[in-house]
Amino acid sequence: VTTYEPVEPDAGEALPVAAPISIPLAELGGPGSSRVQLEFFGGILRRLQDAAAEGDAALIDSLVESYDLPNVPATFRDHLVGYRAIARGLRFQQHVQRESALRLVGDAPVEERRAPPLGAPLRLELEVPPMASPVRLGALGDADPIGFSVAVTVEDEFVDGSSRESQSKEFLWLPQALELRDDSLLLPVEVGAAVGDAVRRSIVVRIDLMPGYVMLDELRAPIQRVTAGALTCTQWPEGYRILAAQPLAGLKTALADFNPKNYAGAYLSALLVPAQQRREANALLIDQVRFGRADQAQVAMAALYKTAGVNIAVGDRDGWLAWWQSRQ
Repeated sequence: VTTYEPVEPDAGEALPVAAPISIPLAELGGPGSSRVQLEFFGGILRRLQDAAAEGDAALIDSLVESYDLPNVPATFRDHLVGYRAIARGLRFQQHVQRESALRLVGDAPVEERRAPPLGAPLRLELEVPPMASPVRLGALGDADPIGFSVAVTVEDEFVDGSSRESQSKEFLWLPQALELRDDSLLLPVEVGAAVGDAVRRSIVVRIDLMPGYVMLDELRAPIQRVTAGALTCTQWPEGYRILAAQPLAGLKTALADFNPKNYAGAYLSALLVPAQQRREANALLIDQVRFGRADQAQVAMAALYKTAGVNIAVGDRDGWLAWWQSRQ
């Protein structure tokens, strides 16, 4: 398993990036070249520029093969070599976008894996499979390092209806050069476990391949930033599946002894109640809004705000009571 070396964002941004994919037109002909020749070769390069801008590697390769002839000017041939490298870079970018996968780590089959309970670290893995041709990826200390940007957004939800969002980004670079030939590149990612009093956590992870250069078919191929994988998941507390099996019963049990240790159970059960039992659940919550202490009413209103589909502020007891009355 390959290990990865995190770099602070400022340091990561300062590392070399790929040059723009369009190559400026220059003197194309040698001595004695006619205007017609210059316009002809210039037209070919403009078609190549358009194909590069559209990400059409197949068209670039086709044009290069068609016009890489012994009698073309040397400067024009140099441009063709550059576009051949651009096509290789585009193919690698598109391979990464199309074939890479970000998955939860676990022993179960991929389609059956679930996020661990709230309070446990979330472990993910990005897999970049090999292409038909070997690709050399440079290490951090090389002239052309290859790295990944890992962006994580975490939203923690609390029983009083509040939430807290945090975002982080780090840059991971290969500690040693790697030839992507027979085995996949595996990039492990872990999201920390500390949740405090949160009762539900939503996580979005996105991993981008950073700009740079790779060696492909003996060409130094430029690559632009592309998303290699993204994943969204939710972490629930331990015991969530018990509540999910009979959420209305769980709500009634929590409200029967409605104290701070049962607030999370009441809140989560309310969120899980199916549509056909929603009215009964709302009636139970409204009783807490009407008769409960301030903290009890706050939890009940927070649950109603998440489930009722109306824009009444959490904390507006009169507003919730008026809304319920209007539905009788």
